Amino acid sequence: MRTFSYWLCFGLVVPSYTVGPVLALLQLAGMSPPGAQLFGLLSPFGSLVPGALGYFLPSILSWLLFLVMLALVARRIWLCYARGERVPPSYAGLTQVLGYIGTVSFIIAAIVMVLAIVLKAGSGVPAGMALIPAMFCIPWAFFLTELFSFRKRAM
Repeated sequence: MRTFSYWLCFGLVVPSYTVGPVLALLQLAGMSPPGAQLFGLLSPFGSLVPGALGYFLPSILSWLLFLVMLALVARRIWLCYARGERVPPSYAGLTQVLGYIGTVSFIIAAIVMVLAIVLKAGSGVPAGMALIPAMFCIPWAFFLTELFSFRKRAM
């Protein structure tokens, strides 16, 4: 479960911070690549502060958080491929609990969405409500894991 939850966090956060900005720049330039709308599904995981609360932060702080997270994502990708470090040892304790909460929330939301589609009942709102904990927990689990990995490595 530990490995699965970390890779789910990784798999939801990394595309949001790597592909998302590229697609946004392409759309500003007037180009719309095919399938670009599918990455909108990952946008809730592309910020440490969810969109509804992002308006309360100064824009410089939002950009700073984005750049720090982008650097942490780049570092994790480099550690994964260059050193073969898959699940960091810092993914334990609080970060692991956040990852588990986010993973369970994401799985429940996916199941509810599939059931709503198969049964042709509902509007997807229950699945969106089940996804709320994941929107908070998954980016923070990844962020704190990467920050704590600096501390663990220094020991």
